[in-house]
Amino acid sequence: MRALFVHLGKDTVVRSSNIIAIINWATVVGSENNQLYVKKAQMRELVRDIAGGKPQSLVITPSAVYLSSVSSTTLKKRAENPSY
Repeated sequence: MRALFVHLGKDTVVRSSNIIAIINWATVVGSENNQLYVKKAQMRELVRDIAGGKPQSLVITPSAVYLSSVSSTTLKKRAENPSY
C-alpha cells in the first residue's frame, strides 16, 4: 500500500501518485543530462528549492521539480510505507 502524500521537507507535501521520480542529488551532479534538465526547469520557473540550497534529492512531479534536503532513500520509504 502506498502513502497518499509524501512529506518532502519544509512543510511541503505532494501526492504520491504525482511523483514521477526521486533522484539522489549526487546522481544529478554527476550527469550532464540531469544538470541540463534542472537548468531547463529553472528557466521555466518550475524548481522549488525547499532544501535551502543544500539538496540531498531531486523530486520530479508534473507541475514542479523539488530540491529536497531529505535523502532519496528516506523519500522512497515515505512513499512506499504510509506508516513511516
